[in-house]
Amino acid sequence: MSVTVNRVRRGFYADSVALMRISRAVASRPGVEEASLMIGTGTNRELLAVSGLLDAEGEKAQADDLVIAIRAKDAAAAGAALDKAERLLAGGTG
Repeated sequence: MSVTVNRVRRGFYADSVALMRISRAVASRPGVEEASLMIGTGTNRELLAVSGLLDAEGEKAQADDLVIAIRAKDAAAAGAALDKAERLLAGGTG
């Protein structure tokens, strides 16, 4: 059974191209089924919901927040993917 988790970074902006690049890198991790990093606008939250990537935390995101959304095979893979996304957002390669 898949696990969907979101992490919201309040007041965080990043270029959409950079977010797509990070999304692809995170999605390629073992056990990750899908990953998306999007600014928390209403339209983007709707896209995440339609994709099955929005959870209760992501629903609370505002237009100036970043939503990191992961669907993975289990909680361990999801947690590792969230951590990878955070490192890439911070400019790391890990």
